[in-house]
Amino acid sequence: MALMLPALAFAQWRVGVNGGADYNHTTISKHYMTDYQWDDRWGATLGVMGQYDVNDWLGLRAEFDWTQKNYRLTRQFFSEVDYKYVNNYLQLPVMASFSFGGERLRGFCNAGVYGGYWLTSGREGIDFNSFTGKAYEFSEDLKFNDERDQRLDFGFVGGMGLEYRFGQHWAAQAEVRYYYSTVSTQKDYMHLSDPRYNSTLGLQASLWYCF
Repeated sequence: MALMLPALAFAQWRVGVNGGADYNHTTISKHYMTDYQWDDRWGATLGVMGQYDVNDWLGLRAEFDWTQKNYRLTRQFFSEVDYKYVNNYLQLPVMASFSFGGERLRGFCNAGVYGGYWLTSGREGIDFNSFTGKAYEFSEDLKFNDERDQRLDFGFVGGMGLEYRFGQHWAAQAEVRYYYSTVSTQKDYMHLSDPRYNSTLGLQASLWYCF
């Protein structure tokens, strides 16, 4: 009990909001699709957060985030083909937060796991009509195929950044974060397996209210 008293005296809750940009990379086994090219794309992220600080250097954080995991598809031998995909996810990261430094300016690092759900998907860009011989622009929402699309997502998450405490109850953070998915976005529904994985680098700022 004597060892627990200092931690209990310090323990406090904090809540906050975050926002920023993310850069998504999709890993795909091309197989026979040698002329297809998948490129990374930027997206946006927003969320709400809660953290329980056990002591001066350890906290437990949970978030509820909306995150985009976008990519671009082109073809080497068809310069008119240019698809830009927008994929919206809901994510729940749960992390341990380790902090160090002074009272106002502190460094921190986060590590944990996350679960997610593929909410919506759409694409826009340019395609080629072989009948007319002309390129055309398009924009459309995509419907999910339960046999093909894996909408549940799980993986690991980690990040590091700086916190500035600018008032008795207020703090601001800037963080670089990385999500590594362990679940393919495409199910193993064909004879030839075609796994596709996302890994996402996030740059975000957050504002906290500390109780």
